[in-house]
Amino acid sequence: MKPSLRFFYIIPIVFLLSLSSAQAGKDPSALKAGVSYIWLSEYDSQGLMFSNSFSHHLSDRFAVSLNLGLATGSRYDDVKEIYSIKNTFYMANLEASFDLINNQAMAFRIGGGLGGRHRAEINSNAEDGTVDGSVKHIKTSDIGYNGFIENDFNILRNGVAGGRVGYYYYTSGTPVFSIGLHVGFKF
Repeated sequence: MKPSLRFFYIIPIVFLLSLSSAQAGKDPSALKAGVSYIWLSEYDSQGLMFSNSFSHHLSDRFAVSLNLGLATGSRYDDVKEIYSIKNTFYMANLEASFDLINNQAMAFRIGGGLGGRHRAEINSNAEDGTVDGSVKHIKTSDIGYNGFIENDFNILRNGVAGGRVGYYYYTSGTPVFSIGLHVGFKF
């Protein structure tokens, strides 16, 4: 007998509700804005990702967060003197993280989550475009998952600053590797 898909939704919800009754500390929520350098493995494109995230600690070590971002990447072809690849991604991820240090002044988290993106691409490669070099427009949505390592340092009274390394994999289209910095506040 194959387990129902509902079964896979119920277990994490029960787990999260059981953790929500735990003490989450003085400032259980954080709002952060960040900028990351991204590398798209297909077509060797680079670019930037701007993101905003809201996280809420359910216990001293466990947190859930919503991460929204806009990523743009491109590759310039020196021979044709045009941008042969232009990518724009609107990304949203629901993530869970675990703090390995549990220190008042610093946090070091590992985590992952599920997400989706809407991508708009312009491609002039002969493999994906046409032989004459004209461009191919791709507009579609993908689902996938991500993993990350993140650190936060307390600054001033309620401020937070840190860095994040993440990898985003999707069912179709190019994966995204990002390295970035963020700043925000806890409340």
